[in-house]
Amino acid sequence: MAYEMKLSSSRSFQFDGVYTLVVGKKKVCRLHWHYEQVKAAEHIAFEIEHFRTYAVLKNNQELRAVSPAASQTVEYNLLLHLRILMGFFFSEAEQDDFHVDHFRSQPGFTSAFPPSIHERTRHRGEVTRYLNKLLAHFTAIRWEEMRPAWDYYDEYSPAIADLTSRFEEALQGEVKAAYDAGYSRWLQHSPTVKLR
Repeated sequence: MAYEMKLSSSRSFQFDGVYTLVVGKKKVCRLHWHYEQVKAAEHIAFEIEHFRTYAVLKNNQELRAVSPAASQTVEYNLLLHLRILMGFFFSEAEQDDFHVDHFRSQPGFTSAFPPSIHERTRHRGEVTRYLNKLLAHFTAIRWEEMRPAWDYYDEYSPAIADLTSRFEEALQGEVKAAYDAGYSRWLQHSPTVKLR
């Protein structure tokens, strides 16, 4: 059974039985309800805590001196969490993706975390493409194109760090409580310092 909702005079959207947003004939993304926002908040806390942990460890010279292999593992993990957070903040949700915009139904979220602070640019899209192709998929781009140096990705760590802090500040109520509980749980397992 499909449900239709008029959002403007020129466009209408349908929701199929699994609550997927359908524009025309294309299924765009799954809609997520409040209880799913609570669950998502708990899980995005994992990504944010690990991103922060690996950002600290990446520049740890003692780790690099003791074990270059461990240092490289930290770098790959940092890129993995950077990739996930860039998708969360800058990509458009497709299928069952959960995106920052899914939290916009929370009271006060949009005023505290306006869309203008995380607009996707061509360069951000390129960074995301490289991270997808080099980290998550075994593709010919690995040998057909010049691989970017670390500073190419380092440019985005401060932006993501800022967005994560602003995201945390925008959460409220049950969603905020779930996020804080998830973050605290992962922080207890952190191999580094307390970052909050």
